[in-house]
Amino acid sequence: MFRRRSATETRRARLDESDEFLQALCAGFTLDSRAARRFFYDDPYYEVNQRWGLWLQHGTERKLVSILTAIPLTIRIGARAVACYGISGVATLPEYRRRGLASELLRAVVDALRAEGAPLAILQAFDHKFYRKHGWETVSYLPQARLAPTQLPRYRAPAPRRAYPSDYEAVMRLHETHGVQGTGSLVRDERRWEFVFWNLPNLWVVDGQAGIEGYLFYDFLDSGWTLRVRELLWRTETARRALISWLAANEESVKAIEFNLPLEAWQRLGVSGYQSPPGDPHTPLYTLQVLPHLMARPISSRALLETLLGGADAPDDFQPFTLSVRSENASDHEALSIVAREGRLAVGDAQPDLPALTLTPQTLALLAFGTFSVGELNARRLLHAPDSMLATLETLFPERRPAFTPIDYF
Repeated sequence: MFRRRSATETRRARLDESDEFLQALCAGFTLDSRAARRFFYDDPYYEVNQRWGLWLQHGTERKLVSILTAIPLTIRIGARAVACYGISGVATLPEYRRRGLASELLRAVVDALRAEGAPLAILQAFDHKFYRKHGWETVSYLPQARLAPTQLPRYRAPAPRRAYPSDYEAVMRLHETHGVQGTGSLVRDERRWEFVFWNLPNLWVVDGQAGIEGYLFYDFLDSGWTLRVRELLWRTETARRALISWLAANEESVKAIEFNLPLEAWQRLGVSGYQSPPGDPHTPLYTLQVLPHLMARPISSRALLETLLGGADAPDDFQPFTLSVRSENASDHEALSIVAREGRLAVGDAQPDLPALTLTPQTLALLAFGTFSVGELNARRLLHAPDSMLATLETLFPERRPAFTPIDYF
């Protein structure tokens, strides 16, 4: 059955096809269907998720063989909040892999999201090379450190306690006032917070005289031997010490504590240098490895740039220009202009009399997120801009050092 490439049908799964979609999800990721069922249907995003599938049709037979989920999210880029879709759960049944079916599904979903006017899509890739050929680019990198619990300091500090639902509002307020909400982080609206509390039941808090002073979200990896810190936040030094001491006290239950943090956040955490240096200066106290992380793809370049630039003050030395975004897929080409109207930036139709700049979707993603400076992109030959345009581009697309941390995983 289905020995040769059959006719395909690519579309959103209907509500009455949810069980069929779930079965394909479990088969694609080797999940236990009974355990996965609760997470699938109880997901706070279930009612708003777009579940896409590719069906093979051969005669009267029809089978769902490739799937993905598009999750409506909002991501921060600079001071702007950008509506996007998180692409998740991309899977093809094992016996139908290496036939280009996931690629076909991905292209169809991108086309549909573009018709919808979606500015951007993001994903956590299992294979960055695979998604890069479809217009995605790696826009953030994140250092990862694993330490044994005994490598963390133990302070004399109050013991944290497990959080209750009655603590959730205070946790949300603490994040609003003391959380780092930079480029690459998701905006936590009511649904996003519901997802965080539902998806991460391991939440501990530190009490103080003025209420909750710190909290820790975590989960487990490696069959429970690694405790992964998903988010650790404090507003007092007492809370920082209490949470780190609690992690150190897990030495009998886990082998490693994993932190995924930007270098600046790692330094603020204050755990480096706790142990006396080894006698051999070439023996490290700990090791940090930098991992490629979030990938992004402009869907509607015009919608993305309108969100990022529209209405902003035009810089003094602003030079209007036409921007063409071109990929290997002809249907993906877009041409637009960025101009100033009454001192404000505006995105409009392409104007052939303006200086022109041509980009790939991948380069536009790097520019939008500020992964590298304009000068660096130009030096790497990822951006081919005339010297007269560089100052304008540097102002419009500053380097931002985006970070997508574990609490935002979807």
